[in-house]
Amino acid sequence: MSETVLKLKDASIYQGLNLILSEVNFEMKKGDFVYLIGKTGTGKSSFLKTLYGDLKLLKGEGSIVGFDLNALEEKDIPFLRRKLGIVFQDFQLLSDRSAFDNLKFILKATGWKKKAEITD
Repeated sequence: MSETVLKLKDASIYQGLNLILSEVNFEMKKGDFVYLIGKTGTGKSSFLKTLYGDLKLLKGEGSIVGFDLNALEEKDIPFLRRKLGIVFQDFQLLSDRSAFDNLKFILKATGWKKKAEITD
């Protein structure tokens, strides 16, 4: 049986005081391939923001890659995001570097130390 990496149970997702999604029940196992589609304004970004800690899960239960979304603290968010490998839709590359040099910069900034691992 595969390990559960994401689980939401009766989750309600809010942007401020506005309810965006209600009673979300979702489970994803290690190795699953999932894609999220929908029209503009249907809650896709809010759903993802909840998963990577940008929006707090205020109602329901949720866990992702070993992190309890209900108990997630600000200090935990960088560690969560490293496990998820989040690439934001409005990401900015440093214009004075190549794509590879941008990647090396991020790897070093997030604690990668072995040169061979960075360049492989």
